[in-house]
Amino acid sequence: MVRSMTGYGRKDDIRGSLRLAVELRAVNHRFQEILVRLPKNWSMLGILEEQIRKLVAQYVRRGRVEVTISLEGSASKPSAVSIDWSAAEQFVQLSRELDQRFSLETPLTAKDLLLFPGVIHTDKTEEADGGEVAEWLLAEVGAAAADLLSMKRIEGSGLQADLTERLLSVSKWLEEIRLLAPACTEEYRIRLQQRLSEWAAQVPVEWDQQRLAQEVVFFAEKSDISEEITRLQSHCHQFRQQLEKEEEAVGRKLDFLLQEMNREANTIASKANHLRIQHLAVEIKTELEKMREQVQNVE
Repeated sequence: MVRSMTGYGRKDDIRGSLRLAVELRAVNHRFQEILVRLPKNWSMLGILEEQIRKLVAQYVRRGRVEVTISLEGSASKPSAVSIDWSAAEQFVQLSRELDQRFSLETPLTAKDLLLFPGVIHTDKTEEADGGEVAEWLLAEVGAAAADLLSMKRIEGSGLQADLTERLLSVSKWLEEIRLLAPACTEEYRIRLQQRLSEWAAQVPVEWDQQRLAQEVVFFAEKSDISEEITRLQSHCHQFRQQLEKEEEAVGRKLDFLLQEMNREANTIASKANHLRIQHLAVEIKTELEKMREQVQNVE
């Protein structure tokens, strides 16, 4: 199936305090080129650049793709808070003893208790596991690349339909040329005889039938387009086969075939001394030019 070189894919996800966005933009390019843009404040992602490039390359056979990755938020896990119940019980017991000994009436509240040293413990902040972040990021890149591929296939389907329809027109006109080609020599012979007859009516002279035959044969050889027709038909067949190939980059092959097809059409137009054939050759060249514009978008 034909795939377009242009497309767009995007995936967003949130994990804890981290927000990840992956964006892929594909445009026309003669070769495969994948550019990866990573956030500068996340140096740990630099080691993933080559992995990202290889991953995207599985979905893109030709064209320029810009991969933009945005990762925002803190990589720190939330701090864990706990209570040292043993210390809290000691403070409560000491508070009761003080109340009894000095006849105090100052009840101890939970707020007061939490202010005593050692009652609350805060675990040290831990950094998020780099491997988990990398795995998450690569998964999102793969999902965005799949999204991009889906769009490229949809656009490619439209390109294939358009190219197929235009190829049918070229084949139809070429078949008409093939049927007209044998009549070119006979029409030339008739025109030549008519001119000679008109000239002989004005200037009485006998003209050589053998010389006339030689002239007709020379014209037939000079204007023979049978080889060009055969080659152009072969190119059309190859073009159709390339359009039907599955999962293969065919853009450059199609472009080459169109160059060859245009060369044959030019030769037909210049060799054939026949108004209708020349007109059809011009129609073919015009359609081939439109096809070539479309092929520039094919992966």
